[in-house]
Amino acid sequence: MKEMYNNYKKELTKKNNILILVSIVFILGLIFGSIYITILEDKEKTTILNEVNNYFLDIDYSFEEKIDIFKNSLISNLTYIISMWILGLSVIGIPIVFIMTFFKSFILGFSVSSIFAKYGFKGILGVITYIFPTSIIMCIFTLFLATYSIIISLKIINGAFTKKTINFKTFMGKYFFILVIGVLISILSSLFDGFLSPYITKLFTNFIK
Repeated sequence: MKEMYNNYKKELTKKNNILILVSIVFILGLIFGSIYITILEDKEKTTILNEVNNYFLDIDYSFEEKIDIFKNSLISNLTYIISMWILGLSVIGIPIVFIMTFFKSFILGFSVSSIFAKYGFKGILGVITYIFPTSIIMCIFTLFLATYSIIISLKIINGAFTKKTINFKTFMGKYFFILVIGVLISILSSLFDGFLSPYITKLFTNFIK
């Protein structure tokens, strides 16, 4: 009984350490993404800020355009999640998972800082409408998925070096369940982006007019 408890405690500590490491990479991505707008040349910065302005002003989408937004968002989310999930089943997945996590947060940080650069203090509402709730949910799930992908990859690497037989049944059920959750989150997030987000964004556009 004591041995089982020690093994569980060791496994929990390992998961927590990996989660902390993934979170640090995520935070670094946010920081670098946030300051990237400040090092762009004036011409590039103007182009980005115009894109931000167009995003918030051109939101009277037709139903067909909303369908396209949903499809593009779904493809993007599923590609990201499935790719990270598959990387967890490989011996080369760990560095790529860290890179994917970094760039996920980098893009978020860059988007948020671009909104602030364009609208100043008023941009707070714009940031809220942009990240809530889909970006927040996807980022939390990214941390969760990245952690488990690295854990699975480490199990495979450990098995390869120690020449031990890996019993995939012990963890594949839970890992596959995580993938299913990711697919459901992707569908719901994409539906929100396509059909509900434009109405929420309109609150901000009415505020800045």
